Amino acid sequence: MIEKILNYKNYDIEKLKEEVINTKDARLLFLYLFFTKNNKEIIAKEILKLKNYRYLHFTLRFFKLDCYEELLNYILDSNDDPCYLYNILYDVDYLDNKYQLKIIDKIISIGNDWYIFKALYYYFVILNLYNEELFIKLQELVKSKLNINISLNNYKEVFNNILYKNICDPEGFSSNCYQGHKKYIPNIIVCHINNTYNSAIKRFYDSSSDVSSHYVIRRDGHIKQVVSLDDSSWANGTSLKESSDVYYKFATSKLISSIPDNANYFTFSIEHESFDGTLTDEQIEASVKVMKEIIKYLKDKYNYDFIIDRNHIIGHNEINPVVRKKCPGSKFPFAEIISRLKL
Repeated sequence: MIEKILNYKNYDIEKLKEEVINTKDARLLFLYLFFTKNNKEIIAKEILKLKNYRYLHFTLRFFKLDCYEELLNYILDSNDDPCYLYNILYDVDYLDNKYQLKIIDKIISIGNDWYIFKALYYYFVILNLYNEELFIKLQELVKSKLNINISLNNYKEVFNNILYKNICDPEGFSSNCYQGHKKYIPNIIVCHINNTYNSAIKRFYDSSSDVSSHYVIRRDGHIKQVVSLDDSSWANGTSLKESSDVYYKFATSKLISSIPDNANYFTFSIEHESFDGTLTDEQIEASVKVMKEIIKYLKDKYNYDFIIDRNHIIGHNEINPVVRKKCPGSKFPFAEIISRLKL
């Protein structure tokens, strides 16, 4: 079925739609929608019938539908996972203020401090929105939990102290990696974003997380190397299994989709602390520095001349478009970084 969906132009689209609907498989329904962009309302309601939160999230993330309020109301009425709700807030770009506030209120009612402050930061700082009633809630929360008086004059500083308080870097490299690069000379640099440096470092050094990156770059330009360049980090995984949402043929990068293997083996990864892909001047400088280190490493170890262009310096969403729409985000400064690398 996956091959049919990927090659949908060779089939009767209406017959394929009926075939997919008859599977009653939310994943196949979403993938039909993702690749064909056909019958959006019908397919979205079929996914809703199956009550599958993962693919409801993906559907809302990629498509603004006439029935989107029905989908959002179902999620708000039936889901109490603060991470899931935060991801709806973060991923669904067309949310109006009514639903932004509803989602944040639901997260507040659940009571998870980390997601409460991330949601509030995203609303007030990243989206640069203001709601007086929500700001009063923010004041009450900060006063009760941190004993800090917050105002319009200091709220950004308070947020920064909550989300961006620096931690001591772990020593050495993380064990979250594959030894070596299999048979490959890694020829692709993949750019990522993570909301906070601290959360990235904690996950990458957690042996139970199965995630890592070669480098993490903080907003102030601080660089932490997590995995040796001799090894393969766990940031850009692709699968040979059609049942996986990171199936290699889903990649929009032709270099990735043409190699039937785990992309971790032939890529390097750089994580940047950012909510929307915007980087500070210090981060851009640090990212250029790290890429130059990688380019030199490839020349010294393999006598390989890295190709500096957008086919070889890519975003995570070009490897895993189904699950990583906003990594590293539309604001990521690829052009500036590539230009500086070529100087």
